[in-house]
Amino acid sequence: MAGSIQGALNQTNNEFNQAMSKQKGSTLDKDSFMLLLVTQFKYQDPLNPMDDKEFISQMAQFSSLEQMMNMNESMEKQTEAINNQQMINATSYIGKLVSVTGNTIGKITTGTGDDKQTTISTFRYAFGDDVVKGTLTVKDANGNTVYSEDLAGKQAGTTFEFNWNGKNGAGQDMADGVYQIGLAAFNKSGEAVLADQVVDATVTGVVNQNGVVYLGMDGGQLLALANVRQVTTPKVVENKPDDGENNGGESEKPNEPETGSDGDKVEGSNVEKPGDSTEGDDSGDSSGSGESSGSQVSHPASGAFDNNIAA
Repeated sequence: MAGSIQGALNQTNNEFNQAMSKQKGSTLDKDSFMLLLVTQFKYQDPLNPMDDKEFISQMAQFSSLEQMMNMNESMEKQTEAINNQQMINATSYIGKLVSVTGNTIGKITTGTGDDKQTTISTFRYAFGDDVVKGTLTVKDANGNTVYSEDLAGKQAGTTFEFNWNGKNGAGQDMADGVYQIGLAAFNKSGEAVLADQVVDATVTGVVNQNGVVYLGMDGGQLLALANVRQVTTPKVVENKPDDGENNGGESEKPNEPETGSDGDKVEGSNVEKPGDSTEGDDSGDSSGSGESSGSQVSHPASGAFDNNIAA
């Protein structure tokens, strides 16, 4: 009698172990739950069978487990469908100029010789308080600082534009790749000043990584679709056909600034050129060539970007 009981227990353990070996993880699924229930019926004491209330309770638990697992599978499929739809919708951004929250810029060079062109993302930032001292740094993928400049004198409520020319402080060209811009700024009380930061770049592709949709930029970096704040169409410069009036080799003069009825210049974009302001170019170039590795352009606070700056 004892031997038969022990044999039944061994058989039960073997069946359960075989069922568990088929599981991908350590958790029990609905099939394992059903195996336990059937095994319990199979080896119950005939003189003391399972109570009907206990049986109904276990069946209710099994039903609930199955419903939750089916719901989980349905949610996973729905999430996958939503991600696929997001990726399809994101393809409409290709060729558009976008402003994305972040500090990742990219540098990419195409062509050779006279046809060589370098594309570098534009970085814009705005401080929530006046900056007494601070530093802007450009770091490569290994975290090494390749360029830095002073931020002292930057005022709150102004959007500053940083256009890096792809060179280090010594004026040497840096390799193509993705770079991180860091801002460390402090006010007159020595407290850290937060900055709103965006990257402007043209979308060249769409990537789906682990369920997250990213936009591929013309600088080579990937920026999350969820962080896009503005989408615009890049300006296209059209070359006018030769009308025959300039056959003598004279080149057309650049467009003169528009003037009002009183002869004053009509104000366009309020841009302070780097050489016209104390907030201008502060390259820190040690090469002595006079070239700066990045240009600073400031704009009066306006638009969707500056509305997000803390007062």
